Amino acid sequence: MPAHFRPSDDVDTPDLPDSKPKFTLPRPAITTLKVIAGCLLVFAVVFSVFVFRVLGKVDTAKAQAADLEQSLLNGEADQARAQTSELVGTLASMRDSVHGTIWNIASFFPLFGRDVSNAQTLADCAYDLSQNALVPLVDNIAGIRLADLVVEHSVNTEMLGSMRSSVVAVSPVLVTNAQTIASLQPGIIGPINDKLTLLREPLSDASELLKDADHLFGMVLDMLGDGGQTRTYVLLAQTNAEARAGGGFPGSVGMVNVTNGYAELSEFHSVGTIQSIVRDNGLGAQISEDEMQAFGEGLSNDAASVTYTPDFVRSGQIAQQQWSAAYGTSIDGLVAMDPVFLQRILALTGGIVAFDGMEVNGENAASELLHNVYLRYGYDEYGGDEEDLFFNDVAHKSFSNLLDTMGDFELEAFSRLWNTIRQSGADRRFQVWMANEEQEAFMQEMTVSGAIQRDIAAPELGVYVNDNTWSKICWYLDVSTDLGPAQQNADGTTTYHVTSHFRNTISPEAAAQDPDYVTGYNPLKRDKSDMIETVYLMAPIGATITDYVVSRPSELAPDALLPDQHLALYGRDTWHSRIQILQGEDATISYTLTMPAGVGAPTVRTSPSCHE
Repeated sequence: MPAHFRPSDDVDTPDLPDSKPKFTLPRPAITTLKVIAGCLLVFAVVFSVFVFRVLGKVDTAKAQAADLEQSLLNGEADQARAQTSELVGTLASMRDSVHGTIWNIASFFPLFGRDVSNAQTLADCAYDLSQNALVPLVDNIAGIRLADLVVEHSVNTEMLGSMRSSVVAVSPVLVTNAQTIASLQPGIIGPINDKLTLLREPLSDASELLKDADHLFGMVLDMLGDGGQTRTYVLLAQTNAEARAGGGFPGSVGMVNVTNGYAELSEFHSVGTIQSIVRDNGLGAQISEDEMQAFGEGLSNDAASVTYTPDFVRSGQIAQQQWSAAYGTSIDGLVAMDPVFLQRILALTGGIVAFDGMEVNGENAASELLHNVYLRYGYDEYGGDEEDLFFNDVAHKSFSNLLDTMGDFELEAFSRLWNTIRQSGADRRFQVWMANEEQEAFMQEMTVSGAIQRDIAAPELGVYVNDNTWSKICWYLDVSTDLGPAQQNADGTTTYHVTSHFRNTISPEAAAQDPDYVTGYNPLKRDKSDMIETVYLMAPIGATITDYVVSRPSELAPDALLPDQHLALYGRDTWHSRIQILQGEDATISYTLTMPAGVGAPTVRTSPSCHE
């Protein structure tokens, strides 16, 4: 090392350049950004205040609408018109607010743009509905009390006709605005999204109902026997405790005649009455060869077996032929309901008291009608008058109660009734068939027709049960289906490996204690807990069922086994089998379902069970 160099000496070395040059904003720029951020924050706060001011007007409008509704229900014409004017003023103010300066500025911010647009559209639609639909409607119908529309089992068809022209005149405004609101996509401001959701569903329902209001009113008036015509409808009260593919065993039958809106409801009576007339006189209905193969002759000549088929359209047609042959009466429609539907109706109208003092209401109707009544009274194969009387009495009083209370319904109650009917139609607990093709098409649009799916784009896999235990043991039957994951095939079709389960959930204690009428009389039963069921698996339109295997958990009784049968039913690939399951057992049917190319996953439709 050179003598002149010492490590302790300070050495001047040049700074090495950084790999990336550091960039520092000039202090004025930083200050400017802080000011801009602060301004944005202040604007966001101010805008939030304006949002909540407008939402406050929405709440004011909602309260005014509630007052208006009450005035209309009470027939207070002058007050209703004054309240309508106030409501229109509130909505006009709300519309002006959301088109003000602060809202227009906010519309340029990507964060708020969609919310501003939604709020402005909602306000515009609300004002348009109030000015061009509500005002003329109130002018025409104020003074007409909805309580006067349904009085003492009668619909005032003259009043309904006068309402017809008023509703028809404003329905295009409602439909247009409902479509506009339905097209809006949610933004990021929760309260605005809440108001959007609040308006969208009821407007959409009303829009669907009133798309062709004049035609709808005409159909309803015709169904009510307007002009002096009499319409005759048969009512089936079904019990799901004795399963049927299309609902349940129709233990009680009633009839209602409607003339000029007045409904005369007969007493419900046992289905055995018409059953005897049809069978004893050979008055069977016409059924197809496929139906004969699948369900046997009972579908034709047994009035208690009209719901053997899962297609309620066919049940209606068969019942019409049977009634016409038995009584010389041409029925205009068939209405079927089960105890779960009755329970939903009683939740709206209040409970009733049966002949034996038992209160049946919106919480216990299903369990009382489907199970408890049999435990209370027992039953033997030679008689069950108490059970029949209880079922008939509850069915009659429930619908009399509905007709009696509808006149006191407010709009919210009518809406709840409508939703109950739609829900019960979708799960096949309330089904309506009409002889008039146009009215039947309307029932299908309302999803209450009970028709099997006929749209290939909405595939439906049917898993149906007809009880053969001669019992009410299906209270303990649990049915479920595992569809399995979709497997795409090279030809564009889709395959599902499916398993349907049929479980007997009766406990040993219940099997020992329940009366024979519940557990059944079929001599092929191996013990008291045994269930004997015929199962139908119906593929969607264009689909196929292959690799069909029935796994029975125990050996069947002699003569109980029927060969598995493969057939075409209503244009669908169908299998049916007999299963027999003891307490705690689970019979399974596994199969491969292959769907046509371009068709999505199917929904699974099953026979309505005893439980929600």
